Amino acid sequence: MEIIGRSIEFGVGVEETRGTPQGTAEKWVKKITANIVERSEKKVDESTLGRLEDSLGARVVKKWIEGDLEGNVHADAIGYFLYNLYGAVSSSVASGSVYDHTFSVSNGITHASLTLFAKDGSVDQQVYDTGMISGLEISAAIDDYVKFTASFMAAEAATNSDTPSYDTEYDFIARDISLKFADTEVGLATATAVPAKDISIKWDTGLIPDHVIGSYFPDDIYNAKMSIEGDFNLNFADETYKDLYLADTYQYMQINIQGAADIGGGENPTITIVLNRAQIMDWNREDGADELVNEAVSFKAFYNESDSEQSTLVLTNLTEEYDEAISA
Repeated sequence: MEIIGRSIEFGVGVEETRGTPQGTAEKWVKKITANIVERSEKKVDESTLGRLEDSLGARVVKKWIEGDLEGNVHADAIGYFLYNLYGAVSSSVASGSVYDHTFSVSNGITHASLTLFAKDGSVDQQVYDTGMISGLEISAAIDDYVKFTASFMAAEAATNSDTPSYDTEYDFIARDISLKFADTEVGLATATAVPAKDISIKWDTGLIPDHVIGSYFPDDIYNAKMSIEGDFNLNFADETYKDLYLADTYQYMQINIQGAADIGGGENPTITIVLNRAQIMDWNREDGADELVNEAVSFKAFYNESDSEQSTLVLTNLTEEYDEAISA
């Protein structure tokens, strides 16, 4: 039976045992598009029989899961992706039933794996084990919701019958964002916000699917790095970012996304990203005769040896914890 994209549903859960899929999703994610599917690699048989026909056949030699998920950033669901990206999280009570989650980079190649739940309407429903994020982008423009795109890889598929259900979630729009630079981390609190028109920040984990003999599927999927880059645009009014581009200057950078909703005790859903050693990597100016002159700025985060970190991220929401899987 044919389906439409609205019928495709996606869920996620932290794996209790790496490579063993959970039976129940911890969070069904409200999405815009989801295309996470089974993939294979085929090898053509290059043997010949004295004929001009180029080949005799082909066989599947590898199998894995791969794809992308896109949606509005929601304060609770995004935490599962961040935990997989960073590998370490410390959670504490902010007020009542509101929690602060501080994500930091775990310097190991086996960050906590996820089970990915895929329900394709009435056609098929599966779980994918050893789910890992290869890349995450959070972006915002002045006329839209704050959005994310997550790219995944996983090992094997199995059937599943969990019933999707959706919680109240809290989203963000561009007015909720502030972008700041400062020479010190303390200085971010009083720094002037950059009047950006849009912003995008991207994480790349350099996933390595480790295939071995005896199986079609990856034996494991390793995160090999933590790369953070991004860009923003603003009206050209001075040469601040041009000068930073032309110099070897490093600064602290903060992207704060604070929603308007009161989720308890006067607390708001919030994502605060701090880059401990950011540098402007590219700069350009664009203009049209009847338009405001625009400058495009690209940045990259580096490891700060004095702080012993590249970045930290604090997420405030109603989820109690992310680092304990529900019972398989």
